[in-house]
Amino acid sequence: MRRAVMALVACALSATATARADTAPANGAAYTAALSAAAQKLDTAAPLQRTGVHVPDVHVPPAPLPGPPRFSPSLDDWLQNDLTAVREEKNAKSRAQMLRDAAASLRGAARASAAIAASDPAHQIGPTLASILAQPAYHEAESKTEATPKKSWWDLFLEWLADLIRRLFGGLFSAATGLPWLGQVIIYATLAALAALLVYVAIRLARYLMVSRRAREIEDAGELLERETSAQELLDVARAAAARGEYALAISLLFRAALRRLDAVGMVPYDAARTAGEYRRAVRRASSQASAPFDSLAQTFTIATYANAEIGEQDWNKAGDAYGQFVPVVERGQRKAAA
Repeated sequence: MRRAVMALVACALSATATARADTAPANGAAYTAALSAAAQKLDTAAPLQRTGVHVPDVHVPPAPLPGPPRFSPSLDDWLQNDLTAVREEKNAKSRAQMLRDAAASLRGAARASAAIAASDPAHQIGPTLASILAQPAYHEAESKTEATPKKSWWDLFLEWLADLIRRLFGGLFSAATGLPWLGQVIIYATLAALAALLVYVAIRLARYLMVSRRAREIEDAGELLERETSAQELLDVARAAAARGEYALAISLLFRAALRRLDAVGMVPYDAARTAGEYRRAVRRASSQASAPFDSLAQTFTIATYANAEIGEQDWNKAGDAYGQFVPVVERGQRKAAA
């Protein structure tokens, strides 16, 4: 689903206005300029926090996607949450650092948006739609015959297994009636062994299906962190998503694995209401050594989740490096606390 959304965002830079192809790059450039201007305002306000200057009221427009404007989730939602947290912060030095962090994230989103706008060619919408609709597949007559349901491999396997059990057990019971007692004991023992084998196979198959279903549930869990899901499980699913090329999903799962580790060691309890910026500040207060790699991971997560940018393998590698530096620091902190 994320890859489809990212593909739609990339196409939007070449088809957001009307049939005039030369207006699309302008929309992408305007969006990039708005992000850069907002970042500049935050950078300008950061050093002035010690003099009592108010936090500026800064907004960024919705990404230039086709159709009606998208307001949530959007980069502006994240920005307003971050600015609210800045205004609530009493320490001027912390407010300045928070503004610089937000400005850095906006500049990263602007660079990603500019790269897409520069590399994506413009297209004429009208001729493209006309050529697609002219294809023979869109002019076939509707069939009046009801399609025959196609059995899956699982249905075929169950039918074969049921037929095998019926023939095997039925034949053995018939043979047992004509044998002396010793032969009947052997037949019944064989039947019991076969039944135990079938139960064992069924249990193993059920466990395999439950594990596969659990992995899919972890991928589709959205932004909420399941309490029973370990950091290692989330890391495994993140690596699997990256292997499939779903880098945005992989980075999101990796960030959630970091949150799970923070919760597991008691450094920062999990709170679904916290934003990425609030987590960064909480980690900064809890461990100065863990704050640098966690800041890098959180910034990559913010761009992958909110920015109008296509996420690639380079972003995944950057997030993975940050996570690899983050985990040993957290584990050392846990051992020191236990000692």
